[in-house]
Amino acid sequence: MMNDECGMMSKTRERVAIVGGASAGLGYAVAEELLRQGKRVVIVSRSEERITAAAESLRETTGGKVAPVAADLTEPEGPARIVTATREYFGQPEIIVTNAGGPPAMKAINATTDDMTAACELMLFPVQRFLELCLPPMRSAGWGRLVAITSIAVREPQPMLVLSNTLRAGLTGYLKSIADEVASNGVTVNSILPGYTATDRLTELAEIKAEAMGTTPEALMANWATMAPIGRLLEPAEVAAATAFLCSDAASGITGHALPVDGGYGRGLL
Repeated sequence: MMNDECGMMSKTRERVAIVGGASAGLGYAVAEELLRQGKRVVIVSRSEERITAAAESLRETTGGKVAPVAADLTEPEGPARIVTATREYFGQPEIIVTNAGGPPAMKAINATTDDMTAACELMLFPVQRFLELCLPPMRSAGWGRLVAITSIAVREPQPMLVLSNTLRAGLTGYLKSIADEVASNGVTVNSILPGYTATDRLTELAEIKAEAMGTTPEALMANWATMAPIGRLLEPAEVAAATAFLCSDAASGITGHALPVDGGYGRGLL
């Protein structure tokens, strides 16, 4: 009995994962956490140089099995290339963590049809393409995990982020619909809603907003740090820990949820 249990645990730890936007920030932190848990991880970014460097760093820090793939997920063939590469490296992907960079900041009245279309290509279509490719084998195997990293903007739209407010909310509705249809197959579909987190993306956003508001990026960052009850910015590792949990066997009863990891920023009861 003990040998059987050990074998099952080993198999679980070695599941195959794909993590998007993993050259830095949240994606890198998620990949690091999954590797520490024994997963085999394919990390993805548009820059071959940056994703290769990230893979080397992750190998050094975790000793895990990681492979880099340079791909642009806004291109229709991007997800298929990544899934094919994953199968060649480690086998059929069982865990998908999507993590798209944010679209340009702008006022709602300035958003054009082209802006909305580009945001769909960035935040919605890649997830749908991954699911189209990976859901059938996940359902056949009776196990699978999809976690999309989105934003607190899903629950509370943010000023100057009309594209993120719109498309991330739409993605959340799509994922809820998918989750209902595949839950009986052992496949869970969830999303993580990070609050203000200390990443390069947040610094970039602060610079854009500061210019529009006539203040400094440092002042904005300091203000954001006080907006949640924890009184500071989140660390990427904190978001990664919650994401990795949703990718685990232990989270098999959690599906169709959008989980805030925001330091208490959201004040709603539900």
